[in-house]
Amino acid sequence: MLTVALLAIIIHVALIKQRSAKKIVEITLLYLLVISVGAGALISGFMHVFNGPATAKIIGWQPGSPFQYEVGVADMAFGLIGVLCIFFRGSFWLAAIIANGVFLLGCMIGHFRSLAESGNLAAYNIGPNIIIADLILPLLLIGLYIVYQKLRN
Repeated sequence: MLTVALLAIIIHVALIKQRSAKKIVEITLLYLLVISVGAGALISGFMHVFNGPATAKIIGWQPGSPFQYEVGVADMAFGLIGVLCIFFRGSFWLAAIIANGVFLLGCMIGHFRSLAESGNLAAYNIGPNIIIADLILPLLLIGLYIVYQKLRN
């Protein structure tokens, strides 16, 4: 979903007539929140809830844990919040970034623990896509939001 978001950002920025740093950061935040956080978390949530055993397998987890359903529902909640960022701005974006960031950074710690405790090298436990989604994206969103706020003042 990050690739889709980046393509959308590039297209949108190329099409706007008046570019400013503030507008580019705003567009970047919007697409990352709606597509990467929103659509990405919805897809992840649906995978955990409706395709749990297969999803657990690609993560390197044991299938059948009732907690996987709970993770899926949490993902869907964060996905909905991300999608709603298209309609709500300001402090709503900050709340979305903080809540999703805490969840994803916590997930990243869980993935590192799984690696340390059981040597789980599954691509969806510790692969580049997980490091980007669960570690880099939340930190990037926090940084972009800080820049956006400074440019607004």
